[in-house]
Amino acid sequence: MTRTFARWPGRARLPAPLAALFAGLLAGCAGGLVGPLLPVTNPATAATVTVFRDFSLPGFFVPMDLRIDDYWVFRLWLNQQYSFKLDPGEYLFDYTIGFNECRRLAYIKAGRNYYFRLRPNCVRFEGPP
Repeated sequence: MTRTFARWPGRARLPAPLAALFAGLLAGCAGGLVGPLLPVTNPATAATVTVFRDFSLPGFFVPMDLRIDDYWVFRLWLNQQYSFKLDPGEYLFDYTIGFNECRRLAYIKAGRNYYFRLRPNCVRFEGPP
């Protein structure tokens, strides 16, 4: 006699541990905004910052996690980009991909546009000084 995980005849039900595993994998694949953005005090003087992760073979299957001043903000997959506003000031951009952790101090000036290309190779962090 075989035992089935069926609630209704002819319909199979996924065992709970396997369903939890799939749910965890799907949640881990989510990208985009994962935490609150840093608050902007004066939108008129805020700078526009764009972060972009381009295609690269290293880290192809893993997301890149971006923190700004120790606030986890974005999870980026290949070819994703996000734009947001920041007040003028000094910010620490810290991103990890797999076992690599990269840090860059950025000086943001009022009303300017900044474009940061994040790459797995920390030496290749592109953006304004």
